[in-house]
Amino acid sequence: MKKQWSFVGAFILLFIGAVLSVLNVDPVLVNFYFATYEWPLIIVILGSILLGALIASLLSTMKIYQETKMRKDAEKTASTADEKGNERVKELENRYETQIDQLKEELRQKNTKIQELNNSNNNTINSVQE
Repeated sequence: MKKQWSFVGAFILLFIGAVLSVLNVDPVLVNFYFATYEWPLIIVILGSILLGALIASLLSTMKIYQETKMRKDAEKTASTADEKGNERVKELENRYETQIDQLKEELRQKNTKIQELNNSNNNTINSVQE
């Protein structure tokens, strides 16, 4: 259905172009800075339309290129930030793991001292009882 409407639209535009061509065959003077030419009005109109379409296409292409470049730069910046964030997380994890290991070692040493004190107290109590 969409193709049918496109065909109908193209046919209507072609018909309008044909009518304009027939109605606008009068010669007009086209003055460039260095020369003057006499062309049919329809050629001037079509040339102006084509030139406008070309300029609009170039401008939109430039805008799309700039937006694509900005998007890529933003993705690159986000990727770099993610990498730095991941590195920071790993650094903190390593530091906390080291601290946890140190605290575990201190706890083992203190538990050993407590056991030694308990053993020495038990030995003292046993010797007193005998």
